[in-house]
Amino acid sequence: MRIKWDGKLKIGNKLVDAEHKLIISLINAIFVILRHPEEREELIFTIDQLSKFSKEHFENEEKLQIQCQFPHYMENKLGHQKLLLELDNIRDSFDNLVNISDKRSEAYNDEAKRLAKLLQNWFVVHILKSDMKMKGYLPISSDQ
Repeated sequence: MRIKWDGKLKIGNKLVDAEHKLIISLINAIFVILRHPEEREELIFTIDQLSKFSKEHFENEEKLQIQCQFPHYMENKLGHQKLLLELDNIRDSFDNLVNISDKRSEAYNDEAKRLAKLLQNWFVVHILKSDMKMKGYLPISSDQ
């Protein structure tokens, strides 16, 4: 499982697109780490980095939306808050996953796949449903 960056995910603003690429890279790194269950600390570190950077990204996006008088600003802001809560829940589930004693068990593999799919949908669906509305409102580049 891997998220591939392509034109359908592109918003057209250099900052937003670069940050989306970084978030996708972090998610893809988590997918790789999940195949190596002995890397517990690396998994938790990468999820924490994803959480931290996602918060920063959402703040940057919201600042741009205010500057451009984006008409769906409040809807998007509320969506960001929901996404961060969902990410906290996903992170808690990963905490539970790393505590499964038999990392080669079917239970571990099933839970890892479920969480990977959840994480993939968490961000890609947001880009495709919410962020695409920003196309045409945001400048191609930004000073942030």
